Amino acid sequence: MKAALLAALLAPASLVAQDAPTALARAERAYRALRTVRAEFEQTITNPMLGAPEASHGTLYLLPPDRFAMRFVEPAGDRIVVDGRWLWAYTPSTVPGQVIRQPVPTAGAATPNLFAQFVDRPLERYEATYAGRAVAAGDSVELVTLVPTARDMPFRTATIAVSLRTGWLRRLAIVESSGQRRTLVFTTFSPNVTIPAAEVSFTVPRGVKVVTP
Repeated sequence: MKAALLAALLAPASLVAQDAPTALARAERAYRALRTVRAEFEQTITNPMLGAPEASHGTLYLLPPDRFAMRFVEPAGDRIVVDGRWLWAYTPSTVPGQVIRQPVPTAGAATPNLFAQFVDRPLERYEATYAGRAVAAGDSVELVTLVPTARDMPFRTATIAVSLRTGWLRRLAIVESSGQRRTLVFTTFSPNVTIPAAEVSFTVPRGVKVVTP
């Protein structure tokens, strides 16, 4: 008995706490401590029907629970903004002269809070499987694959990369309902910084038509 206890205490860190609930608990604690997030991101979208992957990058802003923005450097000018009442999707790189506006709930599958989607009470909403360790954005992470238990989620699976050091999410790899794959890597992650109101608001450009589905 003593020998087994000693072996457990001396086990290398790589063999300790390698399980989904522990990694998710660390991510949820880190999320609860966040007041704001500013993160540089790189996004890759792979659609098996369209061939080569589509790459983009920019800056993400989050003010929980209901203000969020993805402002793209490439494609330049594209942005998704949630201002507390409306979700604005403006992609002049593909649909010039039009912005889509729709109301957004603050909870459920359509919540604009990207991080809460995956780490707010995750074991109540997903089947979670530990998927090992890796390096994401230069950070040592644990990988957890989440399968939604509800049918209204817009994706089949999501594999999140949880920093071993901070608990922050450094990468999301999502398989959407259509089969399209979307990967977001957060190359920088700045918590609890001041975010100007203008970053999470949207002003309709002159000459742009507002479309509400």
